[in-house]
Amino acid sequence: MHKTLSSLAIIPDGNRRYAQKNNIAVEQAYLAGFRKSEEVVRWCGDSKIKTLTYWALSLDNFSKRSTDELSLLFRLMKSHAQRVLDSQVYKDNEVTVRFFGKRELLPPELNRMFSKVEDLYPERKGGLVLNMGIAYSGRDELLNAVQKLASDIASDKVRANSLTESEFEKYLYLSESPDLLIRTGDSHRLSGMMPWQTVYSELYFSPKLWPEFTKEDFDSAVEFYDSADRKFGK
Repeated sequence: MHKTLSSLAIIPDGNRRYAQKNNIAVEQAYLAGFRKSEEVVRWCGDSKIKTLTYWALSLDNFSKRSTDELSLLFRLMKSHAQRVLDSQVYKDNEVTVRFFGKRELLPPELNRMFSKVEDLYPERKGGLVLNMGIAYSGRDELLNAVQKLASDIASDKVRANSLTESEFEKYLYLSESPDLLIRTGDSHRLSGMMPWQTVYSELYFSPKLWPEFTKEDFDSAVEFYDSADRKFGK
């Protein structure tokens, strides 16, 4: 049993390619991907991982996907949010759920459903913290942080010449740095996932498409992390 992996981030890539590969509707592939996300919550609970961060929908996806595909995604997200509200897995693992990103861009009804999920699974000690990136971009996160910081500097709440990294991190959506980041789908890039927070994260790229990702693949990623020599710039 690993002892040091506390925070895990995942880029769950490959749903649409999974649909093409298996000659099924994109909707079925996305549903399989949502079910996989719930499985990973259980795996993280079993492995005593404290924080799990998903990139569920990028800001680029939000602006570049077709209206029909976005409508499908929003409908499936709403359905999955209801499933989460009723999920015994989330209750058993004392999950705290938080959404981050430009939520104001989402349909109001979906946003209200996300708020219900956050209310049902508030912050608590000892359980798994699940962060869900929706309409998220790492560049947008940094820009948003700088804009808030500039406002505080202008109002003399912060002194620019004495700003520290830890103080700057308070302006980010998430301040915690993942120990390990997994990306599925055989793409060896981060595509803007948490650029500040992942500077010293171990990176694991799986050739599996997201719905194909198994417990054995998860365990392989954890073993990869366990064998890493983490130097943090030393």
